[in-house]
Amino acid sequence: LQPEAIFQSVVVDLDEEVLSLPVVKKTLNFLLNEVANVFSNEKVVCHGDVNHNNWLLTEDNQLYLIDWDGAMIADPAIDLGMLLYWYIPEDNWNSWLNMYGKPLTENLKLRMKWYVALQTLSSIQFYKNKDGIQEMEKWIVFLDELL
Repeated sequence: LQPEAIFQSVVVDLDEEVLSLPVVKKTLNFLLNEVANVFSNEKVVCHGDVNHNNWLLTEDNQLYLIDWDGAMIADPAIDLGMLLYWYIPEDNWNSWLNMYGKPLTENLKLRMKWYVALQTLSSIQFYKNKDGIQEMEKWIVFLDELL
């Protein structure tokens, strides 16, 4: 999948109330302004939702990533961004990515930020739809800090 298609698949699901939020408007401007700069020739299998709820650790210390229904062939920055922004302190990104075999370039930073911002819009709408207002507010704050 290319960034434009992923963008469209998220934005089409945002309702008027979410679209009217100032941070959402700011995010949409960022996403549209940078969409041409987040293209990557590299495509890999991306999980698309690498949050802690989708990891299982067995009794014999085997780690499994489950719930692959949102998997896609796309930019690895999708999964890398989610992992780094949500779980790894920014001071550790460079060393973490070195272990992964990827240099932390300005382009990778932009791509990760772009995909995380887009995923966060989706999370805001998801929690609004579930009447999870407190969780929705958490993601709104996160998005404001991200930008």
